[in-house]
Amino acid sequence: MAELEAILRGVVAGFPRALGRALSWVENGHPAGRELLRRLPRRQGWLPTVGFTGPPGAGKSTLIEHVGLRLQGRGERVAVLAVDPSSPFSGGALLADRLRMPRLVAAGGFVRSLATRGALGGLAAACADCLEVLRAAPFSWVLVETVGVGQDEVDVASVVDTVVLLQVPGLGDDVQLAKAGVMEIAHVFVVNKKDRPGAADVVQMLASLLPPPAPAAWRPPVLPVAATTGEGVDELVATLEEHQRFLATSGHHQVLSWERAERRLSAILADLLPRRAKQQTESWRQAVAAVVEGREDPLTVAEKLLQCHRGNG
Repeated sequence: MAELEAILRGVVAGFPRALGRALSWVENGHPAGRELLRRLPRRQGWLPTVGFTGPPGAGKSTLIEHVGLRLQGRGERVAVLAVDPSSPFSGGALLADRLRMPRLVAAGGFVRSLATRGALGGLAAACADCLEVLRAAPFSWVLVETVGVGQDEVDVASVVDTVVLLQVPGLGDDVQLAKAGVMEIAHVFVVNKKDRPGAADVVQMLASLLPPPAPAAWRPPVLPVAATTGEGVDELVATLEEHQRFLATSGHHQVLSWERAERRLSAILADLLPRRAKQQTESWRQAVAAVVEGREDPLTVAEKLLQCHRGNG
């Protein structure tokens, strides 16, 4: 209990060691992590969160570091959650925190790697809870990097306010890009490596794919950048700030908060209900047997289990 109290105080103060400990508890499903989430102070006001997604090799980490450095240079406090593929041996992230964005860390930014651990959609399963930890700390921006798995990387939209989709010239995948589900959730399009041949063509193609702007709606811009040199990053930061202002003035902040709470509660219930049902060992065994033996369909059995759980509650 004393350690938990100390970690809570450290999180609220923004101490990196305490934040690292708290995030490890949450990521690993430790009982202390559940208690910490219950006791975290709730932030008053809005914390801007930006997700960066796109194919592997698009330069997400490099761009995020430049964005973070620009924000830090203006007195902002920046945290980064970088979701990495899982090690097949340890289950942990393949890249250590200290290998990610060293200049941002040296400038006072906080960077944490999370392992996907088999989660689909480009995010770690614990990402939403880890963001709750960071919301309790004194950060003014949180940047999230997805793992870079491809077109289905859309889960990031459920946990951040602004989604940035990176593309680079030379992928040879124009048709797939046009069909990609991730196109529908992006608020800002970035064409990285603008100095390469074909970059202008990618910018033009992305702009042509965007539908005509609806009245009072946000129209995603297409921004060319060179992440290795930082060219175009100032324009990107200004666009991120503009989107945050749009969310505030249009009332979308409240809508996002409501939708995020609904999704989070649904996910928690989807995890808790099967576990609670399985704790009733005999009832669960009989329910599974009814499906296996064809005596009842799965939907009917599930409804009976839910009714039984309500009765026990």
